[in-house]
Amino acid sequence: MLVKTNRQFTILTIGLALVSFAGCSGSSDYPEAFKSRFVYSDRTDSLIAEAQNGIGELPGVKKLVDDRFGDPQDLMAWTKLPIDFGGISGKLAETPDASIAVKELKISFDGELATAENETILLQFVTGTAAPSVVVVNAWQPETGLASLSAAMEVAPAAGDEVIVGGGQKLVHGRGLYMRHCSHCHGTSGDGAGPTAQYLTPRPRDYRHGVFKFTSTDALSKASKDDLSRVLRNGIPGTYMPSFVPMLNEDDLADVVEYVRFLAMRGEFERKVVSELASDYSEEAVKSRRDSGESRKDIVEELKSFLAEDMQDSLEFVTDDLSGRWDSANSEDALVVPEIARVEDTIESRRIGRELYLSKTINCADCHGISAKGNGPQTTIYEENPVTKQLYTEPGLHDVWDNVNQPRNLTQGIYRGGRRPIDLFRRIHAGIKGSRMPSFKNLKHEDIWHIVNYVLSVPFNAEPGHAPVATSEDPATAASL
Repeated sequence: MLVKTNRQFTILTIGLALVSFAGCSGSSDYPEAFKSRFVYSDRTDSLIAEAQNGIGELPGVKKLVDDRFGDPQDLMAWTKLPIDFGGISGKLAETPDASIAVKELKISFDGELATAENETILLQFVTGTAAPSVVVVNAWQPETGLASLSAAMEVAPAAGDEVIVGGGQKLVHGRGLYMRHCSHCHGTSGDGAGPTAQYLTPRPRDYRHGVFKFTSTDALSKASKDDLSRVLRNGIPGTYMPSFVPMLNEDDLADVVEYVRFLAMRGEFERKVVSELASDYSEEAVKSRRDSGESRKDIVEELKSFLAEDMQDSLEFVTDDLSGRWDSANSEDALVVPEIARVEDTIESRRIGRELYLSKTINCADCHGISAKGNGPQTTIYEENPVTKQLYTEPGLHDVWDNVNQPRNLTQGIYRGGRRPIDLFRRIHAGIKGSRMPSFKNLKHEDIWHIVNYVLSVPFNAEPGHAPVATSEDPATAASL
């Protein structure tokens, strides 16, 4: 393992030789033809070469991404991101005597450092003059915090220097599980372009937008860890996304969640950095500027100045925003919690729910149809692509991945984000991220529950709007919050 540090960030390189799994080697020494690689987005490829690759010592988008996330063989644990990379962190409790060979360190760890008999302990310095060195601990005394090293250190550390044991283990393990169980659909980069993706409808999720559809969080928040874990446990009904409960234990599921979040943050960071450059330095923008009389040489000089003087400030803003939003998604404030308990599921409640469903204010029928079969008039229009400003070539509602989304046929009783009443409440309250399903967060919570009661009754009504006959098999009457 290797630590790299500069004034912007601290990263740990995690050699995947530490893990072995079927179908792929983690070794950096494996033949080049068999190495997996992260791919860059089409938006990065749309930039001029200098913006992509940098100018001299000034990094472009590709190096900025690679330095912070690495590649599948050598992942980077960028510690500013709110990801649980694994390992036990600690700090030097005392500054060792530098006048003699430093072969003992007194360390205070944040957690209990449990080691097996004869296990080699690799202690990595994260901060301080000794970073990024790695030392081997021959003996560890938990009572005193004293670590005896196998060899004297070349550079003496100081009290307060941060260290880590087993750094990146969760990321390495999650990557191995992801490559085995997920990459054939979602792709090595999380771009939704694995080898089987072309045969699947709907398409597998492309994580690089940092957007996940089915969450318990409010409309402006990211997906929480619990949201991603729930999808892994339950799968997504009506799609090819299965439940992984039979194959993965709780620790495995947690590690896959962290790796998926890592891929999502990598993709979103790339998109945000590209956005800092695209308006002036995409191929299209440069062509337009040259048509207006500017020379390519002057444009490249301007880009060089931006990379040297302004890019660091842009990166700080992008990083703080990215880290803050993903971190806050796991807070209680981001969770959609009804102000009142579920309204009793009665015929009257369903009637009110249907009236709201058809009302001009909410107008669910515009997409889902009057008969709730997912055939509303919005499914026949030609939408404008918000990026290209051109009409899509096929009618219907498109998501942020440019896929046509058929509104849910509510008569089938299949709800991809979960069929519990609270799941439907959250879909209505927060909308479905990345899709045309809007948020109705300003709707009274009592009214949202009426709509939930109506929607859950639809599969059991011969004619929507007529009084249903409740049975013991009717989950709308049996289900509870």
